[in-house]
Amino acid sequence: MGRRVVGFWVDGRLVVKSEASLDALPPPPPATWSRRLSYWGYLAVWEGAARTPDRVARHLPERIGRAWFAAANPRQREQVRRNLRRVVPDASPTDLRDLVRAAYVSYARYWLDSFRLHTMDGAAIVRDTPAEGLHHIDAVRDSGRGGLFATGHLGSWDVGAFFTAQRNWGMVVVAEVVEPRPLFERFVRLRQQAGIDVIPLVRGGNMLDQLEARITEQGQLATLLADRDLTRKGPIVEFFGEPCRLPPGTAVLARRTGRDVSIGAFMTQGDGFYGVVYAPIEVAELSVYDGTQRIATELERLIRRFPEQWHVFVRNWLRDREPDHPVAHAWRRGEDWRELARADRRATAPDQEQG
Repeated sequence: MGRRVVGFWVDGRLVVKSEASLDALPPPPPATWSRRLSYWGYLAVWEGAARTPDRVARHLPERIGRAWFAAANPRQREQVRRNLRRVVPDASPTDLRDLVRAAYVSYARYWLDSFRLHTMDGAAIVRDTPAEGLHHIDAVRDSGRGGLFATGHLGSWDVGAFFTAQRNWGMVVVAEVVEPRPLFERFVRLRQQAGIDVIPLVRGGNMLDQLEARITEQGQLATLLADRDLTRKGPIVEFFGEPCRLPPGTAVLARRTGRDVSIGAFMTQGDGFYGVVYAPIEVAELSVYDGTQRIATELERLIRRFPEQWHVFVRNWLRDREPDHPVAHAWRRGEDWRELARADRRATAPDQEQG
């Protein structure tokens, strides 16, 4: 499987970038029958979604999402409720239940959009999508210096990446490698064909080095999800009033490159979409810990605007994931936990750039 070279335009010149080669991935695990069945199942859904007429597809998320909500594991439903309770602490029990149901509907819309991405008309999406703050990223693109964009599991982020490709923002995204491997390879190829540059995230890889080079050498916009830490080693910062581990990668890259960080998301609105980009924030001179906290505060603003479109359905906060951690104990006792969090030995950012 070879490399495909694509490019984007900056101030009238073509900047060429080589997309991530799937050849560089470690060998996949053995192809068991369960993995084959999983792949075939996803493939059937993928093809079915792509072939579904628009007039039918627009009604599917509501039906699928409500059915998913009703059939979901009660523990998962409760976790979604706990997560959203932190975002909207004053919601009544009835309103919160409606919000949880709406989150399932929104997540169903996300998956449908993702499966149909390669069938979408990019020009129509750009033409028909209202947005705020796009000039902030247009300025980054026109500078040719590259930049940083942080977002969350909000709205339809895959379509958002497609939208940025149509605006020649030169976005590069990171995708966690999932199994079965043929599914991931199909995911990457379809996004590359849509103009989205993808770097596979593998254990022990040099993802931050690759992103730094894409920013400083190729002038790209490195985009990272910043609302969920996959490693359980991220810094413990305050997120919606509670200690929570969040990924430090965006703050690390800001320190390395000296670039500001823009926060935004691509939300759904009716049958269409709505883009949001906040003004860039300066975090390059902050420690990784303080930079991660600053980004978390901006993400809170965004998530509070669209809580029903926040798709974190798993344990995210420290008291849910690590209930016996000293910081979690201090928070429950109403004590100041922040100095304990700064001293947390597990929170080791890449290159030890805690500063």
